[in-house]
Amino acid sequence: MIKISHLFLLLILLGWNKAQSQTIDTLIDVGDHYLHFKIVKGNGTPILFESGNGDDGSVWEDILEPIQDSTGATLITYDRAGLGKSEIDTMSINFKQEIKDLKYALKKLGFNKDLFIVSHSFGGFYSTLFSNQNKNRVKGAVYIDVTLPCNTTKEWSRNFVDTISNENWQLIKQYKVGTYYVLKNLEEISACMSDKSLASDIPVTVIAAEEPPIMKQNEADQWTDCLKTFGSLPNHRYVLAKDTGHKVWKDDPKIVIDEVTKLYKRIN
Repeated sequence: MIKISHLFLLLILLGWNKAQSQTIDTLIDVGDHYLHFKIVKGNGTPILFESGNGDDGSVWEDILEPIQDSTGATLITYDRAGLGKSEIDTMSINFKQEIKDLKYALKKLGFNKDLFIVSHSFGGFYSTLFSNQNKNRVKGAVYIDVTLPCNTTKEWSRNFVDTISNENWQLIKQYKVGTYYVLKNLEEISACMSDKSLASDIPVTVIAAEEPPIMKQNEADQWTDCLKTFGSLPNHRYVLAKDTGHKVWKDDPKIVIDEVTKLYKRIN
């Protein structure tokens, strides 16, 4: 009986050690600050997760294991500058530089070839610009209730930023410094992205939440129509996630896991 117990314990420990060895949790020096990455090792085209504004890479934690179980892929999450465990250089931080830093960090990690991208909300802007600047690298994308030029315009951004009180600005700067600098430059970022789009040969699945993140009805309608239009483009697919809020996978993880898996297997 003792021998069986010892064997059982040994198997558990071996399994635990194997799982631990497949996960890399690291800080990457991008020149003037460090970015935090978590990588679950696998095979095939790596999947890069791009979080929404104010979120770090941990927001994806609940769906990483089932996505790797179904795809076998290497999964890459990271914290953008000033969020989570990532540092920020407030003297040089800007939207385009963040994309350059991401590319540099991925190269240092050994990921300088093909990628599959999963984006949420404001992460859509980052993924789209990354794709524009690294043509032919992105082989497919799942966009979850994302920010697009047609729903986050320069005018909308200006009006939104104007609604933020001085008190809230101070709270954002204190607790989400990366978000603070994004919001400070939101109008400029929206202007930059106004003429940016994904290459037409990239297959994209658009997952829209049934409940848009914007409260005013005209803005909610604009958000919904924008996603539908984007999802109807050639090589794109539109999926409405019933009974879900903005973070679709929190309310319905299965639909996100299934759609990521379906498109990923199609391109691999």
